[in-house]
Amino acid sequence: MGCKSSKPVDQPQHEHVSTSKSNVNGAHAPTTVIKQSSSPLSNKINLSSSTDNNKSSKLKLKDSATTPKPTLYHHLLSGLSPSPKDPTKVSASTPSFWSQAAALATSTTPSPASYVDPKTGGTSLHVATSLASARVTSMEAAEAAVDCLVNIARHANPSLKDKHGNVPLEGVFSGLFMTAAANNNKTIESADCLGARFYFRTEAFRLLVKSSNNAVDLRGMKLYKIIEALPDDVATPLGPTAEFMRILVDEGGASASSISGVADDDVLALLYRRFVRQFDQSERFFQGDNSREEVVRHREAFKNAAINTFNIVEMLLRRTDTETGKEESLVHNAVRVGACPPDLLRYIVETNLEAVAQKDASGNLPLHYAAGYGVQAQALHNVPSSYTKYVIDELLYAYPDGAAVLNSEGVLPIALAIESGKKWIGGGVRSLYEAYPPGLQQSNLSDDHPIIQSLSFNTLDVASIMSESVMGPLDGPDEEEGTVATGVDGAGGRRRKRTHRKKINKDESHDAIMLVQKSDAPIRDIVTTMWANEEDAGVQMLGCSALGRIACEASNEDAIASVALMGVTSVVNAMKNHPNEPAVQEKACVALTAMAPVDGVREVSFAASGAISTVVSAMQAHVEDATVQKEACRALRGIAAKGGADRATAVASVSGFTALVNAMGAHPNDGDVLKEACLTMEVLTSFHDAYLPNGINEQSEALLQTAAENFPETCLKSVNAIRSRFIGIMDV
Repeated sequence: MGCKSSKPVDQPQHEHVSTSKSNVNGAHAPTTVIKQSSSPLSNKINLSSSTDNNKSSKLKLKDSATTPKPTLYHHLLSGLSPSPKDPTKVSASTPSFWSQAAALATSTTPSPASYVDPKTGGTSLHVATSLASARVTSMEAAEAAVDCLVNIARHANPSLKDKHGNVPLEGVFSGLFMTAAANNNKTIESADCLGARFYFRTEAFRLLVKSSNNAVDLRGMKLYKIIEALPDDVATPLGPTAEFMRILVDEGGASASSISGVADDDVLALLYRRFVRQFDQSERFFQGDNSREEVVRHREAFKNAAINTFNIVEMLLRRTDTETGKEESLVHNAVRVGACPPDLLRYIVETNLEAVAQKDASGNLPLHYAAGYGVQAQALHNVPSSYTKYVIDELLYAYPDGAAVLNSEGVLPIALAIESGKKWIGGGVRSLYEAYPPGLQQSNLSDDHPIIQSLSFNTLDVASIMSESVMGPLDGPDEEEGTVATGVDGAGGRRRKRTHRKKINKDESHDAIMLVQKSDAPIRDIVTTMWANEEDAGVQMLGCSALGRIACEASNEDAIASVALMGVTSVVNAMKNHPNEPAVQEKACVALTAMAPVDGVREVSFAASGAISTVVSAMQAHVEDATVQKEACRALRGIAAKGGADRATAVASVSGFTALVNAMGAHPNDGDVLKEACLTMEVLTSFHDAYLPNGINEQSEALLQTAAENFPETCLKSVNAIRSRFIGIMDV
């Protein structure tokens, strides 16, 4: 709750005493009504008199003795005023402030800690929790604040709600949100300050959660806001933010399985974007000697931050087997949650390949869970139907023999998939069938079953397959294809060779193509369909077009962010999977340009996602394609314009200037290409603190000169600005 300024109370005994009463637990009690006597003598009664024969006097004395004084409450409200000893600090950041508050909590009977503000319904416990969560800056102050909170909690009711419906425990999070807003989620707090605040938050949550009667629901938007407010934790793992999240998981019930209610994003997706951004910073290249101590410290700090973030991911995914009490593998947990973001799932699978082939305590591979995840459960988590196909394909790609593995009950993955109602193509049943055709027999399907109806053969009919008793698993992929992908980046992208399907003639992409072209298709559905059909260039091209269109039509930053949160990595993944398809590259660049204004918003990163390097790669691969060059230039310009010197440096570090010069050289007579290339170079060179090439060579100078002479209206101004940056010449 918000804290208002108030003068420190030097003489608590003279504070105004409220006429309302509350018991020691903070619950309101009936107010004693004292009627004014009509006798003139009543006006002369001294409340300090020892006279015992006056009833009115007795009632007033009783009322004064049982009504909690607001001394502690007022003291806490003064916590935002300057500290008497150090005016540069607020009082609440000092240990002495909290020691004084702890003393006030037990200074009189009844305790001032049980006071309830009649206007707000707030208590000292409400104020102390939010104030300390936002304002302590040293471990000494944090420990004093925890001791104070323990004292207050002995005399207050932790489950009492204020007039906004908040229990004191909410103060832990409101303080976190206030700190995040003040830092704009970008400033790295000092290690001492961060450690102190999260120590208090952890201990306060531990103290209050059990007595708050589950009044705080750590699901949906609440959990998302908590995760969003967490700062970069550069402490050696486990850092204080990870410890804080551990207590929220262990005692507050926060988990990935409880994630719901966030329309355009989810907690795991947010955390993975943060992890990728932090990991990217841990490998950042700096100008000059990169063995310098400050560079090493920077990289080590963000490496710690990335590890702490991924520890939180693991905590939220953690699941313990109910029978054995053993924790399940990360791959099992990621699959079982039913809504793990595609790029995060790929990262988990590819960094834990041995777990893909391992059974859990119940005898199931991750593939069994993916196949058996029901349609109703998908609807509950708002997961598109194509998500299952993506998960099954990922697991089969890593361990194709898994399709032939029986679980402890003797059931194959394909039988579980059919039983759970999955579709032939969109649900991944066909993928399981192709990996192990004999598995279809286990389901004993009738001839009129939709799965059987979906089959169409060139040389074999359905009966011959269903009666085949000696068929073994399909041969693995060709040797040059391999079975495990090893390259993973921020976009989760990797290049695969498409497996040739010899026996099925069905138009496999029809449903996916139709979905991404629907004008009202949800962004999550478009993105998931793109990941589930990443080897189909048509789906990728249309998906990029759809995301670009939605972002272009967005009326504000929040609307663009709704597209970019999941859209950026999906577009980059499309570009990486189809580097030789100019249509995919073109539409992808258009989409990135439309989403560029939200670079840096809610952990969206055009650098860490690989967007910048992928756009430059598109320019290098399609030098002769004027449309690709033009759209790629626009994308780089949009990214640099929003991201500033940091993004300009990133463009230069992946040979972006060379790509721009090559575009001009390949299209010397194309005014549109020259205009876009010059405008982009002008933006890149406008940041004087960017680390750019030290000059331009003769070829570049000649191309700029030609562009300025042949297209002065669109290129001259930009060329002069570029030359000014590099060689100090203002006019051509």
